[in-house]
Amino acid sequence: MLLCCIALSPQPVQLDGNFEEWPLSITGAGSREHVYLQMLLPRPVNLQGLAEPMTLKLDWDNNTRTGKQVGGLPGVDLEVLFSPKRGSRGSGVSVRRSCDQGKQSWDVVDLVFSPTVASDRFEIRLPRRLKLTDTVLTAGGSIPWELSWTDPIPARGKAAVAPRHPAPEPALQSPLQPASSGEIRVVTWNLQKGNLLKQRDAVTRVLAAIEPDIVLIQEIEDGQTEHDLVLVLQEAMRGTKWTTSLSPRSGTIKSGIATRLPARQVPSFKKLKRRGESQGHVRAAALNITVPNVGNVLAVSVHLKCCGVAGGPEDIKRIGEVMAIRRAVASAETSVNFRGLIIGGDLNLVGGLLPLQMLISQGEGLIEQRDTLGDLLVVEAMQPDGQGVQTWQENGQSYTPGQLDYIVVTGSSLQPTTAVVLDTLDLPSAALQKMSLQRSDTAEASDHLPVIVDLAGR
Repeated sequence: MLLCCIALSPQPVQLDGNFEEWPLSITGAGSREHVYLQMLLPRPVNLQGLAEPMTLKLDWDNNTRTGKQVGGLPGVDLEVLFSPKRGSRGSGVSVRRSCDQGKQSWDVVDLVFSPTVASDRFEIRLPRRLKLTDTVLTAGGSIPWELSWTDPIPARGKAAVAPRHPAPEPALQSPLQPASSGEIRVVTWNLQKGNLLKQRDAVTRVLAAIEPDIVLIQEIEDGQTEHDLVLVLQEAMRGTKWTTSLSPRSGTIKSGIATRLPARQVPSFKKLKRRGESQGHVRAAALNITVPNVGNVLAVSVHLKCCGVAGGPEDIKRIGEVMAIRRAVASAETSVNFRGLIIGGDLNLVGGLLPLQMLISQGEGLIEQRDTLGDLLVVEAMQPDGQGVQTWQENGQSYTPGQLDYIVVTGSSLQPTTAVVLDTLDLPSAALQKMSLQRSDTAEASDHLPVIVDLAGR
């Protein structure tokens, strides 16, 4: 295994799960504000679900007189523990600073990495100025490191992290404008544990700022109704009328969809189950929506099974749910000539990417038979600061921020023009004020962030 960073490159580093900015022959990376580490492993793994813990030790200031000796590395200021043991197995990420005795949550040093699904290659971001209680250490041109995992002999090296990279361009720093004429705005948002009503004020302010035409909601609690959803949307956007649909509940929660465009119900999604499933439903709600310049568009709000690792039982269930959704889409197409397809929601991709890959694979063919069946297009949405694609975050949790929420569309009929993951913590005060938002709104509303895309008909 090898830990390295990149150096001379004209591109900013973004935590998006792609690696175009990481030339394989280069070993160093950093901007004025951040240090980036690329970690290469011998096989794909879930860093937050390892059978054996992995420890990354860093001499942050390249000074053996600070920090302490840990393993074979002197001057260690920070240890990052992937899948530290909690009971019989490990999970999540913890950190240990040289000044502290115990493990702490990743957020005490603002650590983020990508992807959070199984991979053999990861990007890690940390602030260049690392706060260690009363002391602040600043990374210079290089950081000595040691990586301990299953090999009895740790890997060691020095990562070149001079601040040579530009900062990423912001994705949204001015107020979010309404969708352009001829376009529709779609938002998907997991409103954690019934926060549609429990955090109604914050939810209403955010929806009012977004002004969506189609709303895909997850984690509507049992007992919350379509009428409740309509009232919240009408409070956010006065004078609007909405068509809604809710999935059957699975556990105590369900998914919902609402639109202020003309729409009809979709019978094939009313009681959707995996093959062989005798109890429980797939949390998927759908509407047939008439979209200007396109025609009938099937829009689906989904919430796949949570948790687990690649290939585990939870991942297998996610795959089964995706297959059920595809069957329901194909069934709906038999009675309606759909010209477009939108599927969005919380896909809970914490194991592997296979559920997403199966969802989009030849997805154009679900609504239109072609000689070449194209995949559905995955909308690329960045956080307002342009730093990453994370859609879930909760400080103090064992798991680090990750991309759980997605929107996919038929690219042949629907063209994404604007996309953003809305995080009010990232917005300038002037933008918040003009949008009538409070800085804490998205964090109070949910541990998930709203993913927004504007779509134009092709």
